[in-house]
Amino acid sequence: MITIEQIQQHLIKQKADAYIITRNNMFLGQDILPEENKIFELTNFDGSAGNLIIFRDKVILFVDGRYDTQAREQTNSSQIEVICTKDSIGSWIYSNIKESCKFIYNSWCHSISEVDYWKRSLSHHEFIEDKFDTLGSRISSNTTDIFELDEQFSGISSEEKISYLTKFCLDNKLDAYLICECDSVSWLMNLRSNLLNNTPILRAFALVDTSGETSLFINNFSALNDELKKYNGKNIGIAYNRTPKAIQSIMKENHIWLHNINNPIVEWKAIKNQIEISGIKSAHIQDGIAVCQFLCWLEKNYLNSSELNIVTKLYDFRRQRQNFYSNSFDTIAGFGKNGAIIHYHPTEQTNLQLNQDSILLLDSGAQYFDGTTDVTRTIAIGKPSPEIISSYTEVLKAHIAAASSIFPLNTSGSSIDTISRATLWQYGKDYAHGTGHGVGHFLNVHEGPQSLSSKGSFPLKKDMIVSIEPGFYKEGEYGIRIENLVLITETNTKFMPTMLKFEPLTMVPFDRNLINKNMLTKHEIDYINKYHQQVLSNLENLVDKTTLKWLKKACKQI
Repeated sequence: MITIEQIQQHLIKQKADAYIITRNNMFLGQDILPEENKIFELTNFDGSAGNLIIFRDKVILFVDGRYDTQAREQTNSSQIEVICTKDSIGSWIYSNIKESCKFIYNSWCHSISEVDYWKRSLSHHEFIEDKFDTLGSRISSNTTDIFELDEQFSGISSEEKISYLTKFCLDNKLDAYLICECDSVSWLMNLRSNLLNNTPILRAFALVDTSGETSLFINNFSALNDELKKYNGKNIGIAYNRTPKAIQSIMKENHIWLHNINNPIVEWKAIKNQIEISGIKSAHIQDGIAVCQFLCWLEKNYLNSSELNIVTKLYDFRRQRQNFYSNSFDTIAGFGKNGAIIHYHPTEQTNLQLNQDSILLLDSGAQYFDGTTDVTRTIAIGKPSPEIISSYTEVLKAHIAAASSIFPLNTSGSSIDTISRATLWQYGKDYAHGTGHGVGHFLNVHEGPQSLSSKGSFPLKKDMIVSIEPGFYKEGEYGIRIENLVLITETNTKFMPTMLKFEPLTMVPFDRNLINKNMLTKHEIDYINKYHQQVLSNLENLVDKTTLKWLKKACKQI
């Protein structure tokens, strides 16, 4: 392990001013193992996003709005300054550091695009690669079991998918394409692995040539260097925004012609095929059974439960379901004030017992061989206050505004984000996270390019899957979030024959105990009743008698 003080001593020896540290390893933007998390090692902050700049005399941790409260609670404020910002590292440096500085960075952990932006837009600063591997290895030595995802789940063979890519290479006059996005490699090869607890991704790079020959590089990057030597003088396509800067250097050393072309697989896998869609719907039925069984159990047992008990109990219900593989992320179970920490995970130190008159924010999901789920429900515990009920109803209205929207082809995700958010603005409320994210198929639970956020510029298309999850968080008191996964489908209107809408996939009722009917419009009441009828009809013949009794009550018309 390395300390902040050791890095600061290294800066002095190298006559540098700062070291830029990202949570990434060379698999940019992908989940990492705990032992690979250098930001946690240095600061004790364990959120899933963040960046760190260590100066000689100070340390700054950058987080977004999801982690502002959490980062301040987990770090030592006398040593580490937490800045909550939407800015990238480069944008923040541009706006805040005017004097010339010499920054060190790890070229495996930053994309070509990111480093090129630094050097182009921050030319009065100097950015140099870390030649000393100061932070140590960024890759775990754990072994991994690799397995094939059967075509009954994937819907398309790897051979057919590779043929799409070879045609793409020929159309773009490339000799090969190097894929550095793990989810794209996993989708292309129909391969998965058990290395990460909640994400069955195969962490690998893949080089595919025009004949369809494919080379995989899992952790042997000297083999990647040897393979690239064979392409001296040839043309290789790469996505600069997802390829480590170090790979560009290797290619240039081998005199390879680089072509910055977006990875086409990113969009191919975002648009689910009919086998995937059928499987995803089946997975959500299984997930709905498990979550409803849990909610039925919780209603009678909350007084004897803690946040950690809830995490374990919900997992026990899920793991009994057909085609279950794992959770899709660590369950967020925040009671009362802990619910106001947007991405809170209970620990032995923070674990709260459930008691009367508050709410539980429960955000969880699962990986099934046929699909990935993610659902958030805010649950009444005892008799919450009128304020909480009003806030919940307002968030529900924001959810319905987005979920019931009809919109033109190629509408951006930011438009839907605004539709949802504007409902809460009327009450003087907002939330420091996006309204929704894309979801993979037995891959990442957060997976683009589509998203419903202020930065969601990618056009929404038929057969994509997104979450809809507005929220409200009152620091120190409670948090509310309501999340369903939805499938984008087509619909017809009088004046625009083809438009898009959202079809709910999640099959779990909203908590009627938290709904103030007097605050709802007829449209909103109709939406809730129709959704609850859909949940009931999908699950009533599949749950046990005790759960069915609870389900009928939970889905009763309001």
